[in-house]
Amino acid sequence: MKRVIVGGVGYPDLCDYSIGIEIQECLSKRAAPAQVVVEDLSYNPIAIIQRLGDEKDGERFARVVVVSAVRRGTRAAGTVSAYRWDGGMPSDEEIQRAVTDAVTGIIAVDNTLVIARYFGALPDEVVVVEVEPETHEFGASLSAGVAAAFDDACDIVWSCATDDDFVARLPVSALALTTSPGVRIG
Repeated sequence: MKRVIVGGVGYPDLCDYSIGIEIQECLSKRAAPAQVVVEDLSYNPIAIIQRLGDEKDGERFARVVVVSAVRRGTRAAGTVSAYRWDGGMPSDEEIQRAVTDAVTGIIAVDNTLVIARYFGALPDEVVVVEVEPETHEFGASLSAGVAAAFDDACDIVWSCATDDDFVARLPVSALALTTSPGVRIG
């Protein structure tokens, strides 16, 4: 089995935008295979680059699975989409914008992945699980639509971490910075 890191990306106490952290916390309580590491990846992208770089040669992660709220605006709240990132990078101007956003404290899965890829910290296999948010305000509660999708989202992320065949069946897609909304799973 491949060595996999599963990370939630989001804001604590920001309703639906906390879903990545909530899923990561839920999955960290499951009995994981030795090759699966679950942790919060909601911090600065440069720190994530350092975190991934701290792994010893021969023990580096072969797959990164990230889960986050991503507003596409074309899906119902709570829609869960999963895809393998094609690794495509945006223009130099968009990369600079991603770095600027990160420096100013914006936590976004797209920024995190673009910056980590730019600096060579990511493995080739990156799986993105998005949950369409509804509520964007301070608070500890998920909206009804996102809360209803929580268990399914956890199961999809877990399958992305532990089931190579499941991952192989996922579509390949670009990030929101470059195009594509991903594909609904289930």
